[in-house]
Amino acid sequence: MTLSQMKTPSAFAHRLASLQSRAWLPPALLLLALSSVFLMGGDRGYFYKGTSGIHDHLSAKNMAIVENLSIDHHFLTFIRQFPKADGKPTYYLYSRFPIESYALIKLAILPFGENLSAKIYAARMLMLLFFAAAAVMAYLALFRITSSRWIALTAALLAFSSPFCLYYGDMIANEGIVDLFGMLLVFHGMAVFEQEGRFRQLLFKTCIALLLGWHVYALLLPFIAFGLMRELTKTRLDGSVSPLGLRQLKHTALSLLRSRYLTLGVAALLFGISMLTLGFTNEYFALDRETPLTEIQSFRSMLNRTGVGSDLTEAYANILSWRVFLERQFHRVGAMFLPYALSPSFVDHDHRSAMLRLFVILGIAVSGASLIGLLLIRRYTMILASLAISGFCWALPMRYTTAVPYHHFEALFYIGVTLTLFSLVLLYLRRLAGERFVVALSVAALLIFAFSALRMAQLNNSSQTAELREAAIADLEAIRNTTDGKAVLINSMPRFLSRVQIMYYYLSGRPILYGAETVSPERSLDFIVTNARADGLASLTPQNRTVFLYEWNDYHTHITEIIKADEPQIRSDFFDVYLNGNSLIYVKDDCSWDDTSVGFFLAIYPIDEIDLPIGFRQRGFQNLDFPFHYKGIRYKGIRQGGDRCIAIAQLPDYDIARILTGQDTRRADGSWENQWKGEIRLTNTQR
Repeated sequence: MTLSQMKTPSAFAHRLASLQSRAWLPPALLLLALSSVFLMGGDRGYFYKGTSGIHDHLSAKNMAIVENLSIDHHFLTFIRQFPKADGKPTYYLYSRFPIESYALIKLAILPFGENLSAKIYAARMLMLLFFAAAAVMAYLALFRITSSRWIALTAALLAFSSPFCLYYGDMIANEGIVDLFGMLLVFHGMAVFEQEGRFRQLLFKTCIALLLGWHVYALLLPFIAFGLMRELTKTRLDGSVSPLGLRQLKHTALSLLRSRYLTLGVAALLFGISMLTLGFTNEYFALDRETPLTEIQSFRSMLNRTGVGSDLTEAYANILSWRVFLERQFHRVGAMFLPYALSPSFVDHDHRSAMLRLFVILGIAVSGASLIGLLLIRRYTMILASLAISGFCWALPMRYTTAVPYHHFEALFYIGVTLTLFSLVLLYLRRLAGERFVVALSVAALLIFAFSALRMAQLNNSSQTAELREAAIADLEAIRNTTDGKAVLINSMPRFLSRVQIMYYYLSGRPILYGAETVSPERSLDFIVTNARADGLASLTPQNRTVFLYEWNDYHTHITEIIKADEPQIRSDFFDVYLNGNSLIYVKDDCSWDDTSVGFFLAIYPIDEIDLPIGFRQRGFQNLDFPFHYKGIRYKGIRQGGDRCIAIAQLPDYDIARILTGQDTRRADGSWENQWKGEIRLTNTQR
């Protein structure tokens, strides 16, 4: 006896039958579920996703690009501009993606003038609209393929309940949810083409998708390959032409040349190449034709991302090995399969080996089940197969991009595997138990999606300290108002602003130098921004609590006088360390890039351990390690024959017993070697 033959309470069966007969209900339920992602979550007017740094990193970076996007800068997609020695601006570019998605965000934020928080909120809402539109495209395509609104609804809700979808749904980046929408838009175009032969619509949707990003190529590649193979097979089986001789070869060649699949591939390739060419040409002329075309930043970035001359080979030799790489990809498939309500630990997956192994096994099982299931069906197998393997069609050739740990948002594009498997399982369950059973599963999927969105909202709200966030934003806005049109040096960041791109957004429109970039007398520099208070020097933003603004000339003179007047607390062959008030000052003359290429370790031991933040009390000291470029400056021409490097670290306000600090370097075999270290023991009179 099948499940459909089992007796159910008549009232419940009647309700299911009533739901089943209402064609408008599944899309209405889908839109109702998707509305929850707009209503839940943290305050989206800030960069707040502290749990995984790449969310803020990319959001702030893209918002800086959008703020700087203008005709005055030739529509270059740059993160910041900085002055050259001759006073002319040059740019740190990020021209890896089509400009159209940046332009859409620009249009969304234009009405909000100088209200930067409102602009962030508007951009996040635009991303969520793309998130909802991607889910709708998936629903519409699956409805065409399965002929069931309830199967399409259930599969879409379960797939978009993934932790990666919900977490990165409002990340402001065209390489995330915007690109995913473009891919699923083309997926829907494929379904329409296979059913109704509407080729122009598919071409149009492909061009729209390419204006938003490049991931659509990963879907087009298998679709075109499968289509050409199918037409080649049909040609060979055509009995009207003798299978022998040149006549058959000519007939086969002409059939393939007339193929719409080949036309689609050629059109997509030419359209993408033309977009890249326009971008490269614009960048070349905007940089006054001083940089060779093959050396412009966007061209070098393209080569780096595809592994041609990549600088990642040595730094990421381990994770670029095929075994580790494939493990990570299958882990992402496994994490995409489980709704967030069932997989709340996804954020720190790279640091939990046991969880990593479980997800790898799950990912392999999900991928295998999808492929086996595709072999058992005959309807629209080619479209579903293209969707299922599209994630791998992107990950494998783009290994130098998808392998790095901070690109785990690339898991979004394995949604094809989950959409395929959920659809196949639901088709089987409908055959086994009837449509009413699928309707009941739709209700369960709706609850799972809503609960997953709620849990993600709780994660977002707990990943930040509201007071610190508000203080940091108020400080940045005060600095922005004071530095209008002036050149600024960013020396170091407070804890909340560990991603310097946040500062680039709030200081957009100003020439900005940062960190280890050389500061020379020829550069025109007006201000310095730092989170280390300069004791004895008045800040231009006296009300600020986390990050401060000083006149550059006054600050430079002040630090130089401290170094001349005081004896260092620590001497070494590398850096000398000075203590001044609440700041440690690291100084090295004749420094090179090697001296600043790695960070400093800094351990603070209090007199009373109760003063330590809760997370450090078990250790007995507070860890304040930092890379040089977060808190350091490299001065040009301080004395003949070399540069001077200075890094300033702010100390905690509590009473300190001793400070242990130094620097490690990495050996060729990957191990660490201590370069120098020293200890400072404090008395109450020293601070």
